[in-house]
Amino acid sequence: MSCRFSLGLVVSMAAICGMPVSAEEVQEIQKSPQSRPTEEWTFPETSFFLGIGIGTSIVSYDTQYLYNLGLSRIYKDDELVAIGGADGPAMPNPTFPTSKNLAPAGQIGFYSRYKESNWIYGAKATYSFLNSYSNKEVLAIPQYGTSTDPSTNSFDGTSYNTYSIDAKNQFTIMPFIGRKYSKGYFYAGAGLSLTDVQVNVDDVVGYALLNGVETDISGEAQDFSNSRLGFGIALSAGVTYFLSNSLFLDLNYTYSRPNVAEFNIASPYRNPAEGSSQLGFEGTLIGSATRDISTNTMLLTLNWAF
Repeated sequence: MSCRFSLGLVVSMAAICGMPVSAEEVQEIQKSPQSRPTEEWTFPETSFFLGIGIGTSIVSYDTQYLYNLGLSRIYKDDELVAIGGADGPAMPNPTFPTSKNLAPAGQIGFYSRYKESNWIYGAKATYSFLNSYSNKEVLAIPQYGTSTDPSTNSFDGTSYNTYSIDAKNQFTIMPFIGRKYSKGYFYAGAGLSLTDVQVNVDDVVGYALLNGVETDISGEAQDFSNSRLGFGIALSAGVTYFLSNSLFLDLNYTYSRPNVAEFNIASPYRNPAEGSSQLGFEGTLIGSATRDISTNTMLLTLNWAF
């Protein structure tokens, strides 16, 4: 009996293995619960967007470098009697505390789902009003030089001025990639920044020791200001949260370090003899000042998807 049972089992298995499988049955097997279903998206898979918001700008001012040079022609009773010059850097180099301010912002961009995955790609352009102003630093810059005056060849002195840096406007262009979650996506990107940085060198007056007396050489104080755009690399990370198919929040952090050219100064001055003084001066004030900064922004924007 055992032999009959074994023989019947073999015949049954052979019959099953030899049965043909139709195309419809293959499709049904592929649609079976064993196949992993695609995760449903609860917000648009592709969209352009426009947003406005506000956040915080944190601007760090690196150690700056200032240099002053004064060239002078010295007159006595309206007759040229000597030529002098003195120069030197600020010592120590000026530093400023980090500046923190409210920063209004706006952005425009797009994102799109990558094929049938949970990854996304996109890009956005953001404007931020950094609204950052450093403290004014009062500087007394030592100057060392000589003159052709036969009585003394020293033209040492001091240049006095105030110095500050303002970081106002910043634009960033940021391609990014991201990963979907149930109500939005996380993302990170790298791109370019364009930052408007202004340097102010004000109340500039040059003095020199003449016959042991500190003498005003350049006369009335002069003010200098210059605003320049600087490109830099920007890094960004953030997360979105969709309130509806057409409205979402975007919380974003961006770091940038713009490369801004230094400010070069060249200005004539004339300080004629007045009162009991028989000496008059005219010449050129020359100088340079750096404006090295790094920026951090944390922004929350409300965006319309369309």
